[in-house]
Amino acid sequence: MDMPRHDTLSIHNQGATTMKKSKILSLLLAGGIVFSSFTPTYAATSSQIADSAQKYIGHSLKNYSAGDFIQYTLKGAGVLSSNNLSTLYKQGTPVSLSNLKKGDVAFFGSSSSNLIASGVYLGNNKIAIAYKPYGSVKLLSTNDAVVKNNFVGLRSYATTKESTNKTDTTKSTKNTQEAIIKAGLRYLGTPYEYGSSRSSTKTFDCSAFVRQVYIDAVGLDMGRGGATSQYHYLKNSGAKIKTNWRDLEKGDIMIFMPYRGTAKSNYSKDRDSIGHSGIYMGDGKVLHTYSKESGGVRVDSIAGRHWEYRFIAGGSPLKK
Repeated sequence: MDMPRHDTLSIHNQGATTMKKSKILSLLLAGGIVFSSFTPTYAATSSQIADSAQKYIGHSLKNYSAGDFIQYTLKGAGVLSSNNLSTLYKQGTPVSLSNLKKGDVAFFGSSSSNLIASGVYLGNNKIAIAYKPYGSVKLLSTNDAVVKNNFVGLRSYATTKESTNKTDTTKSTKNTQEAIIKAGLRYLGTPYEYGSSRSSTKTFDCSAFVRQVYIDAVGLDMGRGGATSQYHYLKNSGAKIKTNWRDLEKGDIMIFMPYRGTAKSNYSKDRDSIGHSGIYMGDGKVLHTYSKESGGVRVDSIAGRHWEYRFIAGGSPLKK
């Protein structure tokens, strides 16, 4: 998933007066206009900004700037803004380091008038940084020397506070879980193909299936790598890693060892070796795909079978 590129559209006063309000609104929502001001389009929380930034980790900066990274991150959370670092720095709400929270934007350089990089704090001492010489958006520790030595300031662009209503939060979580399962079930029976194309949904291998389900359900692209890559993504996201599959929740990603037969004793050693991924459905079942002979995407019970013995870890990249 590349950062979107939108052409700049200039609206002259004379033309704008002839446009109907509905047409102007549709242009705004379509993102066709590059704004030079901070414009919230709907309530955006700090967590939504952090989640939006996380999607860009690893993406190339060849045709994009540190300002583009912040602009597209904020847009993903519902806030339209400039892509100019100096402008962004002036428009955000100042935040002290002692009050640092997920979704806060960090600016780097020699001074506020000479900014060369930007970052979004993701929690757990991790920050996604866009700096042109890196070549891509990197995930660094806040204790990294580069981060400390070039830090200029923090700004917040959240337009609403996090929900403190437990009922609303629980409902939102359940809706997300159901969306993930529903997205996965749409592909039941889709043929298995090892090393399948990540650009097609005609066939899947295990990791391609998991990736596509998360894209369809919540718009999260974990990259084109295999099960090992997804495990690292899960850990780097700050997710709570669960090593007992019975602690999993619907929609959680499951990471397994390679198949070595049906006996439990076959999986007592080398438990760091990864060979498969799937999605926990709840009720002791996994939604996944693993061979042509098994019929492609399918549902299997876990308890007392090699799936239980092979399970390494799991969790949700959406939960911190």
